[in-house]
Amino acid sequence: MDGYEEFLLTVRRDINCLSDGDRNVRRNAVVRLEKTLFTSGKTPQTFVRKLFLEELHKPLFRLFADQAEKCRELSISMTGRFVDMVSAAELENMLPVLLAALLGRVRTVPFPEQSEELRLEGLKLLNHLFDICKASLDAFASDIIDALAKAATDTCPDAKKECCEIARKVAAHFDAERIGRAGGPLVGALLANLRHQQWKVRRATLDSLGALLSLEAPMLDYLEEAFPHLALILSDRTTGVRQSLAECLERWLISGLSFKAPLITSFNDDAGLLGFEKFEHRLLLLLLGVAADEDTVQVAPLALQGLERVAARKHEARRHRTERLRQQAQARIDAGVPEDGALPAGGGDLMQAVVALDEEVEACRFDYRSLRGLLPEPFVEGNEPSALATVYVRLHLTSILPQVLTNLTQWTSDIRVAAARLLRVILVLVNRQVAPFLDQVLVHLYKASADDEASVARAALQCAEMAGAVLDVGLVLGLVGKHLGLKLDGGTVPTKGPGVEELWPQTRTGRQITRTVQDVEAGVRQFTAATVENRRQVFTVLAHLLRPADSGVPLQPGEVRTVLRFLEEGAQSEDLLPTVHSATQALLHSGGQVCIGEWPRVFDLLLRMRSGEECNFTAVDESMDRLAALCGRSRRELYEEHLRARLGELLLGADAELWEERSPKRHVLETLLRNAGAATSEHIATLVPVLARQASPEDASVTARVDILGLAHFLITQEDPKLTAAMREQVPALLGGVLIPNCTWRPGQSNNKIRKGGMVCVHAVLQRHLVTPGALNAVFADLMPVLKSCLDDSFSPDNRMIACLVLSCTLSELQAEISGEQLREVYPELLKRLDDSNDRIRVAVCEALGTFFKCLPPRWSRSLYEYILRTLFVHLDDPNTEIQQGIYAALEAAVHQDHTTFLNEAQAAAAKSSHPRLCEELGRLALSLRQASVAEA
Repeated sequence: MDGYEEFLLTVRRDINCLSDGDRNVRRNAVVRLEKTLFTSGKTPQTFVRKLFLEELHKPLFRLFADQAEKCRELSISMTGRFVDMVSAAELENMLPVLLAALLGRVRTVPFPEQSEELRLEGLKLLNHLFDICKASLDAFASDIIDALAKAATDTCPDAKKECCEIARKVAAHFDAERIGRAGGPLVGALLANLRHQQWKVRRATLDSLGALLSLEAPMLDYLEEAFPHLALILSDRTTGVRQSLAECLERWLISGLSFKAPLITSFNDDAGLLGFEKFEHRLLLLLLGVAADEDTVQVAPLALQGLERVAARKHEARRHRTERLRQQAQARIDAGVPEDGALPAGGGDLMQAVVALDEEVEACRFDYRSLRGLLPEPFVEGNEPSALATVYVRLHLTSILPQVLTNLTQWTSDIRVAAARLLRVILVLVNRQVAPFLDQVLVHLYKASADDEASVARAALQCAEMAGAVLDVGLVLGLVGKHLGLKLDGGTVPTKGPGVEELWPQTRTGRQITRTVQDVEAGVRQFTAATVENRRQVFTVLAHLLRPADSGVPLQPGEVRTVLRFLEEGAQSEDLLPTVHSATQALLHSGGQVCIGEWPRVFDLLLRMRSGEECNFTAVDESMDRLAALCGRSRRELYEEHLRARLGELLLGADAELWEERSPKRHVLETLLRNAGAATSEHIATLVPVLARQASPEDASVTARVDILGLAHFLITQEDPKLTAAMREQVPALLGGVLIPNCTWRPGQSNNKIRKGGMVCVHAVLQRHLVTPGALNAVFADLMPVLKSCLDDSFSPDNRMIACLVLSCTLSELQAEISGEQLREVYPELLKRLDDSNDRIRVAVCEALGTFFKCLPPRWSRSLYEYILRTLFVHLDDPNTEIQQGIYAALEAAVHQDHTTFLNEAQAAAAKSSHPRLCEELGRLALSLRQASVAEA
């Protein structure tokens, strides 16, 4: 008996006990065997190996399903150590028994193996078998794949990751056709794991899918099921998962490009695409989505590098295919085989096709140096796309661009933001090759630019900047003009197409918004911005389409004129002025020196914006300063020159025809005059009739009359000598045509305010001595009824006050011209104001009375003089000290008219006054003046 047989006798009883009905016996037996064979280290390895092959493997494998967990644990552990001892050939002989026992623990759901730790150990054993047996396991592919599909549903994350590792080895060692036939459940289970909460599980699952679906049969059979799950991974919260997605997509694309074209057309193929072609553009779209990832440091560059490798592989595949067809065609020609239509008639055309591929690459080369400031993060620092990448994306642009544009108007903001980023990346990649699709790109950008989500609108405008930078300006402006309903050569487009609201209809009921999803492709081609909101969107995008001046390709004069025509059309609507101003700023920035030739039109636009309240005045002034800097002048000089050149056109017919209420001419005129300085003096004579017509109380609106009076006050109060001289010449016409008619009483609160404004202007004219006494006396008959009505205005203290001031100034100006009869008309109004409820008005009328007495001619009515004095002496007892002083000053002025009469009235008043001292002082003044006059006589 040799040594092995002696050893066998020592363990025979334990081997037999492995089949005993008592679980404790089985457990003790397997524990003793494990100790004897491995732990003790005393048993020779040859004995252990031989024992496993001849006696132990079957009982041991049966223990995989033992009721005792300890038995199952030790049996799996021992099996893993045994398989390392035997050769691959010996292991292959027992694979059917081993796999049947091992896979049986996880092949049904719920799992026969209830311990997740042991299920994990079983999967590790299976993984180890792949390392040893490799392709030898291919004969059991169906069973293994089925078991993996079940095991991948395990709730244990480690078990899921182990399944993913095994799946990668399945892809490496199993026949692709076998995987294709049996892999459906496995692929489905892995796809479900892409939503697992642990990112390591998601990443491991992606890696395993990348390996499985890189094989031709599984890809063609199961990739369609994966697309919805892959789209969700684009927004995965973990950077490593998105990186893994980029690697998988690159792997699938490169693998798919090596597949042979199918020989039989399948009726399930969409749009006539066969084999891998069905998936290529969809995989590319996902890869571009990763390239547009918000992580521009770790994720996006990885995807772009993968895209470059895929593009190079695609170009190589196209060259090989074309070369192969050329060789086949040439061989047919050399052999004299008759044509049957299966191949081209000759190799000449195909040789040209090979050359055309290289020419296509050269045509797609683009110099990105001028776009350095516009390129998004993944493309900066020398990472510009190659011509091969441009060619590759352009080949599939027809398929992928509509999907991106559709997502740009989707319901959720996350989808819209991602689509906007993706569109920007695509525009960088294809650069000017996007020209055939620019129409639909622009229409979708119009919609996105008004998005409620600020990030979507911002990304859409960045896309517009990129499109404007890479495309021909003429093409861009032609489409924008079409969308605005304008022609580049003048005129409008008569046809009316759908707007944004018709392309993307929605209704709002309370807080609920309902959107109708429909095909917009046909409507996009006929889009016309008919509403104010649509045109605002067009001008918003236009402002970003204009390329910057430092791009190396400045705007041409004709292009500047075209843009100005668009802006002039938009400036006709007040609601569009802020947006048009943004576009004007962009034009100044883009056109630079080219705008100098069209500066009057640009200034016209800016003047229109400066004259209204819709735009920020500071921003418009900055735009004017920029235009002035381009022209080498100051802003004031532009105003002056523009005034000389355009005022006649602005005022044409305005002295006879009333401007419409919504016409901007009134505001433009006011802004122009307020900023033109002394240059206005040359046109005052022309302006006054226009102001008179536009401020006519008969038919002009309240707003227009207020604006004109404000402008008149501005012109009156300017200190410029030239303007003052010009106004002095035209003030009589201004008084008679503008101011006095608007000071006439009319019912209504608005007319009351206008009357006050007119009186303020008249007061300013008199204060600045712009009217001669003769001219003032000529209009006194018209002015006096106005003053009377204002002085009697019980509801407006302001009107009474300003009327007092105007009357005082009028008397002061007319001292040498006013007649006694005119003064008879004035004094009752002044005396009535002494009883006014407003003390400020009473003080003001005291000053007017002082001026009144200075205007009295000699030998004026003694009785009226006495009446006025008695009234003033009564008010000298007023409790208000300020009014006492004002009355005293007026009486001091009155004493010079008639010393004797004044002395008599002062003495009579002193006897009754509560302030006799003041009366006595005035009496002594009158007495001294009378004595002096007698002495002089």
